[in-house]
Amino acid sequence: MESSTEKDMLQVQMLGDFCLTYNGKVLSGESVRAKQVWNLLEYIAANRGRENSLDRIIEALWEEGDAEDPANALKNLAYRLRTTLKNSLGLPASDYIVFKHGTYSWNMEAPCVFDTDLFEEELKRAKQQGLSREEIYQHYSRAVSLYKGNYMPQASYKQWAQSQTAYYQRLFMEAAAVLSGMLLEDQRYAEAEDACRAAIACDPFVEVNHINLIRALVGSNNQKKAREHYEFVCRLYLDELGVKPSDTITKIYMDVINQNAEFERDLAAIKEELKEDTEVKGALMCNFEVFRSIYRLQARAALRSGSSIYIALLTATGRDGAEIRPEMLERIVDNMTTVISSFLRKDDMVCRYGRAQFLIMLANITYENMGMVLDRLIRQINACKMGQKVEVHGQVRALDPVELEEKRHE
Repeated sequence: MESSTEKDMLQVQMLGDFCLTYNGKVLSGESVRAKQVWNLLEYIAANRGRENSLDRIIEALWEEGDAEDPANALKNLAYRLRTTLKNSLGLPASDYIVFKHGTYSWNMEAPCVFDTDLFEEELKRAKQQGLSREEIYQHYSRAVSLYKGNYMPQASYKQWAQSQTAYYQRLFMEAAAVLSGMLLEDQRYAEAEDACRAAIACDPFVEVNHINLIRALVGSNNQKKAREHYEFVCRLYLDELGVKPSDTITKIYMDVINQNAEFERDLAAIKEELKEDTEVKGALMCNFEVFRSIYRLQARAALRSGSSIYIALLTATGRDGAEIRPEMLERIVDNMTTVISSFLRKDDMVCRYGRAQFLIMLANITYENMGMVLDRLIRQINACKMGQKVEVHGQVRALDPVELEEKRHE
């Protein structure tokens, strides 16, 4: 937005922030003390090119009854806004805020450039017929670089801004997905990683960006970071949505890791990689995929080994079954994780299952002892000060050997 041809032109940023720049001078919400003056500028800039009645502007600026004479108050605000633009930016005589057709609006003939217009123009050009692959890439790349963040974030809670926020976010997510896909095809993994991370920062619940990021990390021989990101996605979905990532992202994660694993001839090196990074203390904490794989392995071996294996489900709720407050969830889960992992044995296994649920697998234990262990564990968790009164409930089931399952279906 700062090319030589636009040097003497007012530049308006609306993506990631709302600010105006002219000849090196910047006007932002932090520098305007009068909140309503800035609110008026936000609304007029966002609705440029539209016919906005006085009633609509007044409704956007004042709640009913907040102003005794809103029409006169708006007239005063418009005067102060023009003065602010002139004094803070040194704008030329041309008037950017005009009174036309009985309302205040943005002067569309005044020399200025909006980043949202540039953003949309790049996306429009990227979809033109007859472009080379490199030209398409360049347009998407410029569009993604223009998107510094969501549309007018300080006004995102305002009703008039919400549809535009969703609109530009959707355009960006589509562009980032196309761009990262092209970069992956060209094996430009570092750039693909940047594009994916920008999209994830915008909306962390769009799976394609997590999938492409994992592919980019593996392509850069960064299997460890790929595993760490998959673990992050699992925690994110559990914490915020109370669900596990879809089977699609899990399958792609496993396929990509398996297909891109480095060829290693030295068994000692592989053994070193398999070792735990830290000193072993308490139960093994893992994700659900690992827990499920080990459960299936134990089920296959249970009949032959004669070992008794039990799984338990711990669920935390507020008192009398009330939901746990969102702001307290992280603290409660952290406390439960600490107690569970330190209380259980080193050969026991634990995974997070729901927003405030844990699966536990205990081997070589009787049903009676399993019940006593679970009761003591629940009492210890309930004794923790978690910032909200919670109740932890437990269920126990014996692991079914896979051979017995087959016989039941004969």
